[in-house]
Amino acid sequence: MIFIDAREGISGDMLLAAMLGLLPEKDRAEAVSRLKSACGDRGMEFRLDAVTDGEDRGWAVSCIAGEPFSGETGYREAHAAVEDACRRLGSGRDTAVRILGLVFDAESKAHGLPAEQVHLHEVGRPQALMNICGIGHAAELLAGSGSGPFEYSVVTTGRGIVVVSHGVIRIPAPACTHLLEGVRHQPGDSPGERATPTGIAALKGVAQAQTDGPPRTPAACSIGFGTKRFGGRLGRVTLYRA
Repeated sequence: MIFIDAREGISGDMLLAAMLGLLPEKDRAEAVSRLKSACGDRGMEFRLDAVTDGEDRGWAVSCIAGEPFSGETGYREAHAAVEDACRRLGSGRDTAVRILGLVFDAESKAHGLPAEQVHLHEVGRPQALMNICGIGHAAELLAGSGSGPFEYSVVTTGRGIVVVSHGVIRIPAPACTHLLEGVRHQPGDSPGERATPTGIAALKGVAQAQTDGPPRTPAACSIGFGTKRFGGRLGRVTLYRA
């Protein structure tokens, strides 16, 4: 079993970094090579870096685009991009499509529109879509290396407000509120968005159950760091392999 500890938040990039860190070294190197190639074909640079924050060591991913994204991505365009990237990665399609479907369903409810008429902004960025594909690819590699099903903890969402393409909104954002239906969650102590739509959708897309806590004697663990700090600590998600 792999336990996803989301008590300090969850985002697509943090989860992908933690998943890559949990892979055997050979599989990790192959996955990073494929991600670099898939990103390069879309004019982006993919990086996996070792990061230290205080006494904690882990990983961080970055997908750097040559041009800033300021538009929106429609239903057909997003699905086509995910299908193409997963084909280039060689695996992960079913999980990635499931995650993307959860995002569109939540946005559909938030906007009161059919999913096919929804346009994504932050989640529609090429980097975010690549994170979704990478998560699907890494999930299959972890399963192939003998890992069991995924489970996850209570989710810390953050509190206060966040500025997005639609303006200033309260945390959790409307799409996150719909994604959190049936998920035990808490605001936490620090202001700021700690759980993103991509992160929550990825949790629900890869995990089979929500449980109380990590295994008492994990065989391995991996930390995926984000870029924002909350209470002086980098945002993070920790994966434990039982």
